[in-house]
Amino acid sequence: MRMKSSLIAAILAITLPMSSPANALDGHTETSPTDEQMIIEWGTKWQQLFQSGNVEQMRDMYEPDAVLMAHGALPQTGVDAILSFLGRNKAAGNRVTIDFANEDITIDGQRAYLTAKYWMTITLANSQVLDFKGRSFLVYKKSGEGQWRLWRDMDNQAPDVAAEDRPAR
Repeated sequence: MRMKSSLIAAILAITLPMSSPANALDGHTETSPTDEQMIIEWGTKWQQLFQSGNVEQMRDMYEPDAVLMAHGALPQTGVDAILSFLGRNKAAGNRVTIDFANEDITIDGQRAYLTAKYWMTITLANSQVLDFKGRSFLVYKKSGEGQWRLWRDMDNQAPDVAAEDRPAR
């Protein structure tokens, strides 16, 4: 009888953690605590490369079928089209600064969703300054190697994003 009780206790100890509500919420799979940090680091790297005009170095940061839907522009589909679009400011001799304030990051298995406020200043070659502010919605895919790549990027100019809220440089 004692052996039977030990066997039942062992089975319960093994199966209870697997069937707990915390492990079965909404079909979400558990994620590494580093996934969110990897997305944040991705954004920092993207910001640095974009501002410096080194957009070709962003190639591996995008899924091959990525789509950029920037406010007021036609969708750019595929990495080559996206990099060409992002590189046009440097090609024109403009200087760009961009800042982000992440509002929400949700990791759901092999997908990640990020909503962020953005502020972008473009100083044209003739010294004219253009300021844009709004919100971005980004969808990332996680590769088999564990690398996050941007799959969808949609930006708008949101009226609730205030110039005075831009993060300090």
